[in-house]
Amino acid sequence: MDNISFCKILLVEDDLPLAALICQYLRQHHCDVVHTSTGEETVETADSTTFDIVICDVMLPDISGFELFKLLKTKISCPVLFLTALDESKDQVFGLELGAADYIVKPIDPTVLLARIKLHLRRSSKLRTAKKIIINDLVFDDDLKQIHHENNIIPFTIQEFEVLFILAKYHLDIVPREHLFKQVIGREYNGLDRAIDLIISRLRKKFIELELDFITIRSIRNKGYLFSCIS
Repeated sequence: MDNISFCKILLVEDDLPLAALICQYLRQHHCDVVHTSTGEETVETADSTTFDIVICDVMLPDISGFELFKLLKTKISCPVLFLTALDESKDQVFGLELGAADYIVKPIDPTVLLARIKLHLRRSSKLRTAKKIIINDLVFDDDLKQIHHENNIIPFTIQEFEVLFILAKYHLDIVPREHLFKQVIGREYNGLDRAIDLIISRLRKKFIELELDFITIRSIRNKGYLFSCIS
């Protein structure tokens, strides 16, 4: 069965003609699509319904999609994809640094949007079926998509968790950037895309903010990243 069949998608889009077209196309591919057009409506919907993926515009009438994302991440654990006309690099970097799974610039071919959705659903499915990794006092639970330290949950986004889980598999070994990029982003590394670098940078900042000084991710020149946990 196609991995997108019967999945539940929340589309947050205030351009009603565009939203209608996206909903129609996704429903033709057997998706259960719920459409909202404001931040307030979206938060209420997320409180009452579980989704497999969220597609969110950035320019909404009552709130920025970036601010809405922060509210949604306290309520949901599924991937969030920004779909927006904001095409400047600074906006893309900001959206990805917030923890969004993807940043898609309008206009986009519906077949490409569908492919992106399938990619992130596959990645989410992998997160649900993997096992636990235990390193000293850290427990990486890939079924729950959580990292525990001394019975406390450390707050990481799904994408941050996915990077850490892969690095933890190769604890004290170098993980090539190309491998990490392909596993997390879902395509071959082109030598220019900074998506993984941004995630690693965000993780290092969190280690400092959360006083997790026993966790380090070292950049090994021309080779990749090395994860270590000494507690």
